[in-house]
Amino acid sequence: MPARARGFTLMEVMIALMIFGLLAATLQQVASGYISNYRRIESQTMASWIAQNRLTEMRLQDQMPATGESDDEVAFGGHEWEIETVVSATEDPAIRRVEMTLYRVAPNGDPVQQLVFTGFLGQRNR
Repeated sequence: MPARARGFTLMEVMIALMIFGLLAATLQQVASGYISNYRRIESQTMASWIAQNRLTEMRLQDQMPATGESDDEVAFGGHEWEIETVVSATEDPAIRRVEMTLYRVAPNGDPVQQLVFTGFLGQRNR
């Protein structure tokens, strides 16, 4: 009787392919999550830089900003951003509260909120 041929059966190959497919799908899902988190953190970091720059610009002005609301657009980090700024009075007349809401403009033109930043400005003594 001839020696029996050695090799994998069709069932063994199918099970191995199924296991490989499940592992590949899981790895793809994990990688997608990492990429999504990276993009979110990148957007929030850029939004924070924009808000801090704006607050610093306000601090460098010779006078306190007037209370009220304003909207602005800026290009930063290769993206378009919309900034809604609300300057309000506080109990102390020498201090203003500044709240900025930053939106990153998506490729389809819709703004997506990234950050709400709050800061305070004080009147300089001369």
